[in-house]
Amino acid sequence: MSDGKWSGGIANRTWARPGSRYASDGMTGEQRRALYESVKDEPFWCETCGGAHPLREHRECRIAP
Repeated sequence: MSDGKWSGGIANRTWARPGSRYASDGMTGEQRRALYESVKDEPFWCETCGGAHPLREHRECRIAP
């Protein structure tokens, strides 16, 4: 699709469309890990659970029933 919109088709499943988590942000893996380490204890508003919790607890929040 030339308009840059996501079609969801198998051919472009990992296509780096705007807003995709697969889009390159220009950071290396080491830089991403350093950024996570610097903010992992900061609370943020979580739309999944409707409350605030540190980033390091977000994975458990997302997989909880």
